[in-house]
Amino acid sequence: VDPDRVEREPRRDDEELLRGFAARYFPGGSGPTMSLAVCMFTNTSDNHFVIDLHPDYPQVSFASPCSGHGFKFASVIGEIMADLAERGTTRHNIELFRLDRLLGAAREPARPRPPAQATRGGDRDAPAISERGTDAIQPFW
Repeated sequence: VDPDRVEREPRRDDEELLRGFAARYFPGGSGPTMSLAVCMFTNTSDNHFVIDLHPDYPQVSFASPCSGHGFKFASVIGEIMADLAERGTTRHNIELFRLDRLLGAAREPARPRPPAQATRGGDRDAPAISERGTDAIQPFW
């Protein structure tokens, strides 16, 4: 199988693998295959998530939990993203997931990042949204 080729049709060995699993763990439910579809998902080159603050715009937090794998961690990734969006930091150690590891950037020693201020129009001295209340949230368009 060519790793650079996107396979758009299920393969027989995929079905055999799934049928073997079903026969072993769900023997009463392993009837004929009704349909089989290819599922495409993303992965980073090192197979770890990306969870970070934007290097130039610290008020922007982002994540790529790599579908197919990340769904198992949705609750903690959601908590981390809420922390980053509200405070610019999280109590969880996300060093492994920083963007710079994929960009070949020189890694600085791990240290807490300053909290990102949730601001509008570049006013970095404005209080964070959590200090102003949700009525202060304004669209950016």
